[in-house]
Amino acid sequence: MTQGPTGEQTASGPVSFSLEGDVLTVRDEAGGGEIAMEVDGAASLTPATDAWFNVPIDDAVSVETTEIEVRQGTSTQIRTDDGEHYGSILDGEFTVGGGTYVDIDGALKLLLYVEEGPMEGSLIENGPTPGSLLLTFEKPTRVVIGARSHHEQPVATMTVTDDPEDLMTAASYLGSSIKEWSAERSWPTLRGHPPGIEYGDELHIPDSLSKPGTEVTVAVPRDIGDVLRVMPLAHYFGADVVPGEQAELRLGAQHVEPLGSGQELEQSVDDLLGHALVLDSLVRIGGYYSMPRYEYDELAAELPFYPPELYDQPIHRQLLEYLEVSFETVAPYVSTWPAVGTLRPTADDAETVPYLLNTLLRVHVTDDGLPREPSTLDKPVDLACSLDVPPGVAAFPPAARERASRHDRRAAGEATLLFVGEDAPGPEQFDGLDWERFELGGTPTVDFRRSVSREELRSLLAEPYAYVHYGDQVTEEGFVCSDGVLAFEDLPDGGVGAISFEWPRAPTASLVGIHDVATVACLFEESADADALAQFGIYLAVGRSVATSADLAGVEHARCLGDATLSMTRRPTGHAPLVYDVRRQEPDAYEVLARLDTDQHDTLGQIIATRLDPSQDRYQLTGTVEQFDGPVSAATLADLVAGDTILEVDWRPTATATPPSIEELLSE
Repeated sequence: MTQGPTGEQTASGPVSFSLEGDVLTVRDEAGGGEIAMEVDGAASLTPATDAWFNVPIDDAVSVETTEIEVRQGTSTQIRTDDGEHYGSILDGEFTVGGGTYVDIDGALKLLLYVEEGPMEGSLIENGPTPGSLLLTFEKPTRVVIGARSHHEQPVATMTVTDDPEDLMTAASYLGSSIKEWSAERSWPTLRGHPPGIEYGDELHIPDSLSKPGTEVTVAVPRDIGDVLRVMPLAHYFGADVVPGEQAELRLGAQHVEPLGSGQELEQSVDDLLGHALVLDSLVRIGGYYSMPRYEYDELAAELPFYPPELYDQPIHRQLLEYLEVSFETVAPYVSTWPAVGTLRPTADDAETVPYLLNTLLRVHVTDDGLPREPSTLDKPVDLACSLDVPPGVAAFPPAARERASRHDRRAAGEATLLFVGEDAPGPEQFDGLDWERFELGGTPTVDFRRSVSREELRSLLAEPYAYVHYGDQVTEEGFVCSDGVLAFEDLPDGGVGAISFEWPRAPTASLVGIHDVATVACLFEESADADALAQFGIYLAVGRSVATSADLAGVEHARCLGDATLSMTRRPTGHAPLVYDVRRQEPDAYEVLARLDTDQHDTLGQIIATRLDPSQDRYQLTGTVEQFDGPVSAATLADLVAGDTILEVDWRPTATATPPSIEELLSE
């Protein structure tokens, strides 16, 4: 970190700090997003060491002030440096002494440490920045501010050959990215990006990497497919992968767990990861954060151990205890996995594994690199290494992976959408749209072009649109424009998030160059309905992922090129609006479920405040569903889901261009 002449701080790492006047901006340089705070009387920033913090951070500064107003956080915890947890800040005012951490989740992880108190705080409910956190001090006080990025790149790359034992060796180093070998690694930001893998002529493991040494071993036959299947265990358990007669999990010298082969092995790995992630998230209650948990209340009585007592135990001892609990007991609380990557049993396809493991995605293997079962709305997104994928599957070739790894979400309030073509959505589809209800920090822009020339389209695709729909013809040569065809090989290096167009043919090899322009391409087998396309664009603009947006908008029979779990924008809150499923049971009785998914790219292991009972300070794993206890009246429903929400209801089956509000829906 360096200090500029005006006091502005810059950093070359994953996070940066800059001071302009009284506004300190902390930016996630690796993943995009920022949190701004107004620091009263701040003259300059001073670099600070990570020794001030008892959790990993990427960088820190200190500042002397009497008041800080933090904007754009989504949840805030207060805890002391000796481990006492005061709980969440929900409303009202509070006063705490020194030696206190203010722990804020938002577009990145932010920690404020105050060594000497007292400190008073409150949430600002009204004014220009509602939801901001205000901290005040009796006298000028030093505050140390640490930040951790939500996104990382591989710190090193390993080279492997076609030899399965080379792959086993590389797999044994995948856990070297984990920042802490305890149950805390179930937090996404403490896992880090696994080392990269590339196919080459000889095995090479960089000296900077090391095996975790967790006393967990995975034995597997000398088969590339089976080695790929167990890589998620090697990463999350820090396991040493060794040759064996059959696949099995070995915990120290005490226990051997058979894992099966082929599809059975995949299921064993999937179940073990889900099992461990839930129980790790309960054990970590004895660590940095002791927030009240729904899963703990439901499961604790059925466990043969007291979860916090396992906190200081080594990984293999924790897993021994976990295996005493049946998977059927834990299964109802396991998060819905966002995606499954299906690979071919080749060393080439091993290059995709670190990208998948960065978000703990599942790894399956088939001979053709296509999923065994067709995609449905009830199963995770399918990412396939094969280029020729059926509807509902996303092709994920190397070009798509490279583009996804440098994907940068744009600010939702500055997002722009573009619709091209006579049959594409027009201004009438967006009349009356209330962008403000989605808390975007601004108003997205929607552009319309009824036709474009080749040069006009080339210029437009160079712009950073969040979403582009091309409603005119697209052939195997390129985009048909008013004056000819803009060939795929002539596309610009663009910054488009997602692009969609009609592609009624199976082969997609000619489309590989589309990743020069866009991160994700959505291919429709037939012309899509204008209202559904408009709604698809709106959901992308407010921060939902490509896959979720297509589901919500009712866009059917789409194939994707690229990672469909990615979102194109980021809101100031750090997450997308939540989706509520509402079912009408009687004229004034409704069943309500909240989908606790945030459409951030790396959510497994995160928790989110439960939504349906505001009186409770309780948290639940993301990727799960919260159900209100019993039917509610229309009046109660309107209070529960008012404002910043997306609603799925059973009495309006067809999509409209503009996502309806609860008031509109209840009037039907």
